[in-house]
Amino acid sequence: MFKTKDAWMNFFYSFGAAIVILGAWLKITHITFGPINGNIALTVGLVTEAIIFIIFAFDPPAAEESYHWENVYPELLDKHANPNPLHSNISSKNAGAQFAELENSLSTKLDKMLQDAKLDVQLFDRLRTGIDKFSSSVDQINQTVDVSASTHKYNDQLNKAASHMESMNALYAMQLENGQKQSDFAKKYVADMQKSAEQSEKFNQELQGLTTNLNSLNRVYGGMLTAMKS
Repeated sequence: MFKTKDAWMNFFYSFGAAIVILGAWLKITHITFGPINGNIALTVGLVTEAIIFIIFAFDPPAAEESYHWENVYPELLDKHANPNPLHSNISSKNAGAQFAELENSLSTKLDKMLQDAKLDVQLFDRLRTGIDKFSSSVDQINQTVDVSASTHKYNDQLNKAASHMESMNALYAMQLENGQKQSDFAKKYVADMQKSAEQSEKFNQELQGLTTNLNSLNRVYGGMLTAMKS
């Protein structure tokens, strides 16, 4: 099942840890499986882990895998060697010459590539001019966008002002209607007061007539009483 010692040790570690966790669970929940309770399971798990750690203490660490770099870089065998980064068996003078030759070759190839691609100073100037024009166009577009945004904001403000004017007109119409109603009420009140005054005057006249009649009646009764006494 397991072919190496490390695999077996890993199995025992995991098995012991599982027993410890199971014992702790039984201990906390006070659950028992027949004669097995939390104390027994936790004790067995901890003892198992202790035995595993004791065995692991006597287990020598695995040897690190070493690579024979001297087979790839022979200069490592010579402690006083000063190898060249390009090749280990060339001198510093040859290295300088090779670097110069390599630099010239790269410069020549780069010039040839530029010529083949027709990349000259005028092309770069035109490219720079095009970039400047593009930058100017972008600035103009930004300005146009700013103007458009300002116009949109102005339109929004006009719409808000129109809405406020409509609200004010509606409020004015409401106030005018209320004023008309108050004026009609005042006119009706004045008319009622005038009518009440007329009725009061008529009532006074009728009251005076009644008073006159009562006085006449009193005189008649007075005459009758006088006649009866005599």
